[in-house]
Amino acid sequence: RGRASLKRLDAAFERVEEAARTTVVGDTPAVWSVYNMGYVVKTRQTLFSIDLVHRRAAELAPLLDFALITHNHSDHWRPPFYEALDSAGKTVYSNFLSNYGAADWRKGGDWAKDGGYTRAEKTFTRGDVEIHTSLVDHNGYLVDFTTAFEIRCGGWTLYHTGDCGWGSERKLHTVWGRPDLWLFFPGCGIDVKKAAKRVKPKRIVFGHMWELAHEPEHRLGEALLRPALAAAREVCADTSIGYWGERLA
Repeated sequence: RGRASLKRLDAAFERVEEAARTTVVGDTPAVWSVYNMGYVVKTRQTLFSIDLVHRRAAELAPLLDFALITHNHSDHWRPPFYEALDSAGKTVYSNFLSNYGAADWRKGGDWAKDGGYTRAEKTFTRGDVEIHTSLVDHNGYLVDFTTAFEIRCGGWTLYHTGDCGWGSERKLHTVWGRPDLWLFFPGCGIDVKKAAKRVKPKRIVFGHMWELAHEPEHRLGEALLRPALAAAREVCADTSIGYWGERLA
């Protein structure tokens, strides 16, 4: 069973890699699920990842323009992928890394400005994408540990909140109105219905549902998943679960 799952995960990665190379994007960005809360997003001008974790993730580094990481846990980032992007001079935006390679010292780059460290609420632009960052709690003791990314491309917005936990429903907020797509993990103790009422998304896709590495007691089992889906659907009828390799937008 384990080998079959790994084969499916590899096949999904290859499907996303090929799609990222060949898909022609219109006004609405293309969004693919890779694994857990890891996604690849393509717009007319940019290709980037969010929380990309896969043993082959570094293979995508030559294609990507930049990467976003929500928080410092190994199921949301791994050093080999970061190092591949850093050595290529590509920016990795996070709340815990200083991405020195992206500063490009040969051109007099300023790491404090260009180094990707975003432990604050601010907005920046890359190509045709605007990105707003804010901090939310992972749980009751990892306060302001996770960066939520609100991403706008033209008139379309994506909201990725990483592992947002108990208490974060009061911290979730968007600056560009209702997100067209909210990539959401409901398993860290957050009140799903309150969170959905606050965000008011047009569509919700649960991520992190097919975790292979976590111990069983740390996975979101059916006993918790069904109530979470029901609570989200009370607010947003278009709520579903994303799977490896699936195109979500």
